[in-house]
Amino acid sequence: MSLTSYRKNQYNRNGFVTINNIINKKKCNEVLKLVNNFQKQKNSKKIHQLDKNHSFSKIDNSQKVVILDKKNNIKLEKYINFKKIELIASSLTNLNMSVWFKKFYPKNCFDGDNEFYHQDYAYHVGKNAKNSEYIQCFIALENHYIDAGCLKVFKGSHKLGLIKHYTVMTRNGISKLTPSSQQLKKISKKNKLVNLELKAGSCVFFNYNLIHGSSSNASEHNQLRMIVQLLAKNNNRDKLKNKAVWKKRNLNEIKILKKIIKLKNRLGKSIN
Repeated sequence: MSLTSYRKNQYNRNGFVTINNIINKKKCNEVLKLVNNFQKQKNSKKIHQLDKNHSFSKIDNSQKVVILDKKNNIKLEKYINFKKIELIASSLTNLNMSVWFKKFYPKNCFDGDNEFYHQDYAYHVGKNAKNSEYIQCFIALENHYIDAGCLKVFKGSHKLGLIKHYTVMTRNGISKLTPSSQQLKKISKKNKLVNLELKAGSCVFFNYNLIHGSSSNASEHNQLRMIVQLLAKNNNRDKLKNKAVWKKRNLNEIKILKKIIKLKNRLGKSIN
């Protein structure tokens, strides 16, 4: 798919570009069925507690993040033209881009958690590949509304380069990276926060340095979203360094959780 110079300039200027009808409504419904059936068929005992919407709770055994197996990924290719996505990504970056990871986020009604504002590249520092070698395609598989926690981006914030991120913990006991609220407030004065209310089947391609996030889903609408991560075929990403970055993050999470347990024990003793 060839993009106009206007679209390319829009991407370079704003750090993102919206493409309508990357998937038609009928195929969106087929993907929804595929993901829902995969979740139902997967034995709940095989789902890691930290991957659940509510870890160690009986309220909900569904996953916060869904990654299809090989069999269902083959089925997925019947409904989504990944070659088309690669061509658009390549056109936007002037690099030969290839899909390297796919995942789904079921942001369920009245329950879907917020996504801390962040730059995706913050998670890839130390892995050798440059920011310019990555691009993300965010696909709305259902209509996305503000009150249901649609994607929000700071327009043009990719031009700031990588900013300082801090480690925070989610309700699942997993760490996330995010800038401080004071930092975001300062950025918002120059980089407008844009609500991307997308129609089902639309997508957003964005730079890995674009600051983005979303609020929790406080509505009656489900918002299944798909993330397609793309990487330049001739990239410098180092697999060993990738493992080292993940290991460091996991060890940091364990340290934080140990501190929480220690404080909980103190609290329990003080109550008794």
